[in-house]
Amino acid sequence: MAGRLLYERARITDDDLEDPVAARQFYLEYLAAFPKGPYAKLADDRRRYLEVNGTPSPQALAEYEDVLKTFSHVPFEQAAGRMAQIVQAYPAFPLRVRACFWLANLWRQHQRFDEASRWLRLIVHDYPDSRDAHRADLAIAQDDVAQDHFVAGLAELRRYVDSPDPLAREIARAQLGFALERRDWYYLFRAGLALLAVWLGALVFGIARRHAPVFPLPFEVRVFLPVAVFIGVLAFYEKPRVGVAVLIIAGGGGILATLSGAYLRVASPRGLMRWLHLFAAAAAAASLAFCAVQALDLTQLVVDTIDQGADR
Repeated sequence: MAGRLLYERARITDDDLEDPVAARQFYLEYLAAFPKGPYAKLADDRRRYLEVNGTPSPQALAEYEDVLKTFSHVPFEQAAGRMAQIVQAYPAFPLRVRACFWLANLWRQHQRFDEASRWLRLIVHDYPDSRDAHRADLAIAQDDVAQDHFVAGLAELRRYVDSPDPLAREIARAQLGFALERRDWYYLFRAGLALLAVWLGALVFGIARRHAPVFPLPFEVRVFLPVAVFIGVLAFYEKPRVGVAVLIIAGGGGILATLSGAYLRVASPRGLMRWLHLFAAAAAAASLAFCAVQALDLTQLVVDTIDQGADR
């Protein structure tokens, strides 16, 4: 606790930017008392940085604070452009790394991962082997996972799992579990799409080969589909993504039932073949539901609802 208090005093003084000399001295006090402490690497990074850069430019600080105060009232591209100018114009600005992280987070919120990566890689390039570079590397890995680039993202996370930097190690281990879970869901989603494609293709092929009529629609479709669409529309007004998922499941289920009914009318499978048909139809229906939920990012909502009950 004593080490944490010493470090926090230095960090707060550093963040205020009013007395970089005092901040540097506080970092030195922490390093003298806890040379192997969990914050030693970060404290030494900031101590060396303050030695080189000293007092920040008043103009740079004023521009930086103005961007933070006004960015919610202007187009985000304009705020990003102003912050980028500060990063490029003031290479010795003590909050330059923070500005780069701010830019990366802003672009990430708008799904512009290439722009976010640009500022994170600038940190890695300009401050190699620093804790900030470690954080930037881990943020790049997180973005890779978010874009389903699992090989690159997981390789980078595993590189930091046993890092001597405790903060990087903690972040990497937490993100690794999330990344592996996301990868598993992604592969299940792709498998579900493949199963749907194969089953639909088999039905269409079987119908076309036997010249089977698709109409009239099966009784189940005529009864079920209007009710499901009505429920989907109501759900859309309550929560649009849920409504879209219900409509996709209803429409896709109607197509599956229609094609399956047309095939069964002419093929009339018996015994084991009939059971195999029913099993494949059920698997395709389950895959349709899962893919609709996963594509609209509702998987966690469904899991929580199952765990907590319908009252949720």
